[in-house]
Amino acid sequence: MADLQAEVQAAADEMVAAGTETGLQIAVHRYGRVVADVVSGVADAGTAAPVSHGTLFYAASTAKGVAASLAHALAERGDITYDLRLARVWPEFAAHGKEDTTLRHVLLHTAGLPGLPRETTVADLCDWDRMCAALAAAEPWWQPGTRFGYHALTFGFLLGETLRRVTGATMSGLLREVLTGPLGVADEVCFAVPRSLLPRVARQSAAPAPPEPPEQGSPLDRATPPALRGAVGLGDRADVLAADIPSLGTMTPAARPGCTPPCSVMSTVLAWCRTSAERPWRPSPSLGWTR
Repeated sequence: MADLQAEVQAAADEMVAAGTETGLQIAVHRYGRVVADVVSGVADAGTAAPVSHGTLFYAASTAKGVAASLAHALAERGDITYDLRLARVWPEFAAHGKEDTTLRHVLLHTAGLPGLPRETTVADLCDWDRMCAALAAAEPWWQPGTRFGYHALTFGFLLGETLRRVTGATMSGLLREVLTGPLGVADEVCFAVPRSLLPRVARQSAAPAPPEPPEQGSPLDRATPPALRGAVGLGDRADVLAADIPSLGTMTPAARPGCTPPCSVMSTVLAWCRTSAERPWRPSPSLGWTR
């Protein structure tokens, strides 16, 4: 496996040298064993601080896999069921015909609430109660369970408020209690980054040209408030990083001595974390939205 480590390191260094990436970590886990663990580039282009194995990266929607894994763990221990109706524990959510929306619909992105109000600001996104109240009062785009559409920013609030109503705990509290604490990676995978860990978070680097805005009136345009379309800007804001927004997250895939790798927490494997700007969302005829 020494050859694999060297090959992955060379590939990472080549991407940084070519300008494809500013800085990144790559960890490869095979059957629970780390077979490659590399870093390359800088965590902050302004200060030239290098990426280390302890650097945390704003990994955006990668956190949805962590949030879903948290729901599955709670279901496994009997705290929730997938057919739990949200309105049973969150009565306000029943408005506008949403009374039969289930946890299963949320996890499958079929709940019919893929978008936030158009006027939503970044400050609003950081306000848990405000976001949950907006979703409870919202009219679904379709009858829950009948269609699929990627719930890019609403997924975490829908799931998180349901779990909060059941358990009385926040998503960050549940994450540490149920998953990351027992696995020994509480400081490696976060929804809300503790203030003490913010200095470890890499700065995002913008793409050379901004992404094209979505077509006016398209599903993507309707689903994404204009103030929330700058992914790089979000990942560099302390208020966003420190807020419980379980559709987004900050983490490292690198293994820690004596710790279960963070990848084991997720239902999908995180291949790498990077400081380069994300590709813009684009519509997909069959899957709603994709990258």
